[in-house]
Amino acid sequence: MSARRTVVLKFGGESLAEPALVVARIRALRRARIPVVVVVSARAGVTDLLNRALEAPAASRAPASLVAELERTHPGLPASARPALEAVRRLSARAGRRRRPEPSLRDELLSQGERLAAHWFANELSVAGLEAVAVEADRMGLTTDSSHGAARILLEPSEAPVRRTLQRHLRAGRVPVVTGFFGRSVRGRVTTLGRGGSDYSASAIAALLGAARVELVKRNVAIATADPRLVPGARPVPYLSYEEAEEIAQFGARVLHPVTIEPARARQVPIYVRSLNHHPLLTVIGPAGRHASSRAVTLLAPLRLVSLRIAGGRQRAGLLAEITRRLVAVHVNLAAVVTTEAVLGLLVDPADARRTRQVLDRIARTSGAVVGQPVPVALVSAVGEGILSEIHQLPRRYLPKAEGLLATARSISFLIREEAAVAALRELHDVFVAQRRARPRS
Repeated sequence: MSARRTVVLKFGGESLAEPALVVARIRALRRARIPVVVVVSARAGVTDLLNRALEAPAASRAPASLVAELERTHPGLPASARPALEAVRRLSARAGRRRRPEPSLRDELLSQGERLAAHWFANELSVAGLEAVAVEADRMGLTTDSSHGAARILLEPSEAPVRRTLQRHLRAGRVPVVTGFFGRSVRGRVTTLGRGGSDYSASAIAALLGAARVELVKRNVAIATADPRLVPGARPVPYLSYEEAEEIAQFGARVLHPVTIEPARARQVPIYVRSLNHHPLLTVIGPAGRHASSRAVTLLAPLRLVSLRIAGGRQRAGLLAEITRRLVAVHVNLAAVVTTEAVLGLLVDPADARRTRQVLDRIARTSGAVVGQPVPVALVSAVGEGILSEIHQLPRRYLPKAEGLLATARSISFLIREEAAVAALRELHDVFVAQRRARPRS
């Protein structure tokens, strides 16, 4: 194996439904004598299956039936996967005896989906003539904090054990197939990384190895200037800065999760988002300034805007801190906050709107404030380096439609009534993407 730097390939559950295409991508890199590390998600439908065993244990399958279903989902499962199946049997039985399984039990059971996928796919590679080995992230030493369900990877304590394990396999000519989505906390418990966790795992492993790049291989998916299901004129985006990609993900693009960007940016590892079925669909994510800035528009919905009207509210010391503390106590996450002198608007998930209003009602009873009814809204955003300088291009009729406006160094976001959100998304795409493309370059 040459000294050329490693490429980390991440394949999601839907990509693994076409193992021949996945094997072909790995084989092409190996023919070029490029060391490859593979990171896998659970196979399609497996995480949902395990979640059902946790969320409705009395109504879910018996442990033996659940194990049989997993065996059907992973045909040709090798003997090395038997411990994961036994763990499913044991943990699902424990979950069935509890009204509400504790977070550590939940994470340990959910991690078995990725363990099964890694052993199954390593065997698929071996059958195809590529020597491979399954590597379980927690046993490899991928270390996280202790936030069950949304853990963050700790690069420094992870670096030595991860490099030692993976480089040993690479030197021996093997393809390590690593479990995504979870690691082991500093307290020694299995912790899952939340939505997009396997992409995050791959980005962190690439950063720890100093890889040439990490490829997030999706099935029929690309990062586009808008969701093509909502905006027919959307086109693939060829290049994004780390910061642009992070904001696009933050404001609703489902192809990436914002935390995926963090480790790659920290170690300056390029991220390639590639379609498995359509090779031209490729977005490269890297440092700003290397290419002309891209523009994209996103839609984050559904949301609820819950407002608190209180005279002089912004001058009331600690008001927002008090609201945030009370929301955290009832497990409500804020998507955004909009404020004026007298109104504080909280953007939350619809499932959290009732609890948010209850929190604000308690504050209103002691402050003379008025709490508004939740308003169905969406956050429609335009993202790109320097985009604030282009806000004057919006038609004058557009701004009055907004319930609020948010801005960062590289994004403009409008709160739009839910029923008008798609029309607003198309308008933003026309102004910031289509018309910009049509304008002559100076």
